[in-house]
Amino acid sequence: STYSRTYRSYVSAYPVVQTSGNRKNLELDPDYPECGMRIEDSSGGDTHPPMNNVLMGYDENVRGGSPFYVRDSNLEFQLKIVKPFVGTVNISPKTMFNVYVMTAAGDPLTDVVYSILYSGTVTVPQSCEINAGQTILVNFGALYSGNFNHAGQKPEGVRAKKFSVPVKCSGLDSQANLTMRLIATPDSHVPQAIASDNADVGVVVETDEGNALIPNDVQSVAPFITDSAGRANITLQAYPVSTTGETPAEGAFTALASLRVDFD
Repeated sequence: STYSRTYRSYVSAYPVVQTSGNRKNLELDPDYPECGMRIEDSSGGDTHPPMNNVLMGYDENVRGGSPFYVRDSNLEFQLKIVKPFVGTVNISPKTMFNVYVMTAAGDPLTDVVYSILYSGTVTVPQSCEINAGQTILVNFGALYSGNFNHAGQKPEGVRAKKFSVPVKCSGLDSQANLTMRLIATPDSHVPQAIASDNADVGVVVETDEGNALIPNDVQSVAPFITDSAGRANITLQAYPVSTTGETPAEGAFTALASLRVDFD
């Protein structure tokens, strides 16, 4: 009966970045995985959301305007790795779809009946350990606060401090072309700098050649090649910068970042 039909609309806040036949991949993570979903229904057949007004069977309670059960099942999650990586990728919880249930095609989407969320980790056999798992400390020494007077620039007389980053990789075939990038909270005024616990000071990290490693930018990398034993030693340099042009409060400051290794 037409008056007993139930419908679903699957709405996502994430864009569709690839289609293959009916399959649609969403960019839920900007770096490595794309995700899709296939929903199998005995009445509606296969559905590949996001989609609106999908017929999902019949329920006689609809005709009388009575409540009816929502028993959606057979949801298949699909994951596609679009960029090779080393070690583990952690996928933070995200809402893939908000699902609306309607009794007529074109009903307004007012109340979310349920949401489809996903999270997890993806681990590959290839892994790299940076500095034997220990924190790398870069100490800039004593700095004169009055020299922090040009936003985006290091204080007068301050030189970049070089430091070494030893890397040991396993599970790789012979030599490998890899990259290293920076994961950190960028400063709100100077995005190429790492934010510190002093609002007027940030830290810029560069390759040995002087190219800034912009936090969280997958294109901003330091390329390197491992030797036959999977080892490499990367030289980076760092220096503090003024982020506001204002004289910072005196005292120690700290900026934190992580280094990530990927395939080139």
